[in-house]
Amino acid sequence: MPTVGISISREGWHAVVLDGPPAAPVVAASAAVPCREPFGGTEEATALAAELRHAFPGNNLPGAVITLPPPLTYLRPVTLPVHDLARARAIHLAELEGNLPIEDDEILSDLLPSAPGAPGTFLAVAARRSFVEKTVEAFLASGIRVDRVITDHVSLLLLAEGRIPEDAVLLSTFSDILLLRTSGEGVREARQFPSAMAEDPAELLSAVREASRENGDVTAKTFSFGYLPPALAGGLPDAAACDLPEGFPPAHLAACGAALAPHFPKVAGGFSLRTSMEAAAEKEREGRRRYIAAIAAGVAALLALGTLQFAKWTEGEKVARARALVRKEFAEAAPDIRNVVQAGAQIRAKLASLQRQQKELGTDAPPPADLLMWASQALPQGEIAVREVQIEGPRMRLAGETKDPRLVDTYRAGLSGTLGPGYAVTVQESEGSPQGTSVRFTILVERKAEPRVS
Repeated sequence: MPTVGISISREGWHAVVLDGPPAAPVVAASAAVPCREPFGGTEEATALAAELRHAFPGNNLPGAVITLPPPLTYLRPVTLPVHDLARARAIHLAELEGNLPIEDDEILSDLLPSAPGAPGTFLAVAARRSFVEKTVEAFLASGIRVDRVITDHVSLLLLAEGRIPEDAVLLSTFSDILLLRTSGEGVREARQFPSAMAEDPAELLSAVREASRENGDVTAKTFSFGYLPPALAGGLPDAAACDLPEGFPPAHLAACGAALAPHFPKVAGGFSLRTSMEAAAEKEREGRRRYIAAIAAGVAALLALGTLQFAKWTEGEKVARARALVRKEFAEAAPDIRNVVQAGAQIRAKLASLQRQQKELGTDAPPPADLLMWASQALPQGEIAVREVQIEGPRMRLAGETKDPRLVDTYRAGLSGTLGPGYAVTVQESEGSPQGTSVRFTILVERKAEPRVS
């Protein structure tokens, strides 16, 4: 399936259509328009959409991914009281308000994932909301839907995905100069420099050396993306050019990275500058999910009510059959006696007899849903998982694994306490896995046989 990436620079706007497998994509079409003013605006968006349709005729273009250059973004490190990315995204905007050279209601931002060893420390990348939303609306008016807005920081990470080590220094010259220090799946450091600094790169080279070292030792190799001016390339003799797919135009590298975004949704933690349109679409999707959940809950309530009524009807039928059976037996034993003495006691005795027959046949077992609920309630805290459950009447077999052998006995004891004295709970099997990293177990739950009176 083709994907579309669009990049913006001071001199012009570029677009590419990539096709083929994610590991070896090919450029199916490309387009470019110059900027009348630095970084352009809605006129350039309209013109680029027309050029792209001309270069890729007769095909329905999928939703595009737009990447913004460093000069149109604001980079800020933030320290938050939470460690996971999802919760950090929900609260990080408060750290940016009042700390950027734009109005608070104009801030459109997201976070890059934190590096290992730096929990709670993230890099926020922000842009001006009005510029982004006008650009998205211009493309939509031209017939091209925009699915996502990212920045060149993310585009660079997408180009590097699977092509360089996790710990590396990334240096790009798409639009101005961008430096990223990656570690694991996160970004430890990010810096932006004007392109003019490449002619006198002393400060830039110092930043690259600092990013590649840790405790005085070189721990990360430097990889370049795009053309490096001679003065900058001469100061980085050990830097290696990233091996990009053949046919990627040097002027379109940022757009190529953006076009890779649909293939690698987890890169940069799914970074996206959420526009008002995207937020409204997400709100609509959430509303539909809640509506469907409400319908499902209503159906479940009706089914539960129907089950209850059926159970009541079944119990009534049992009593009616017991009464009829008692009357029939007495009528056969004493046809001349019309009044039965102590009919209630006789009915209770008959019901007890029927219950004993049900137990012998195993038809009085609790419903499987109840057995599953009790098994879930008895699960102890810790790394233990039940992989398979088999239920046959009143008998249930649980198979699972855990990293702590003690949790197996804890689970057995919990099941005994939950099910009560009427059930026997035994550990049938408990052995280590072939890798030696976990313990597999099998627990049998069965109802105890009642002693017979001789």
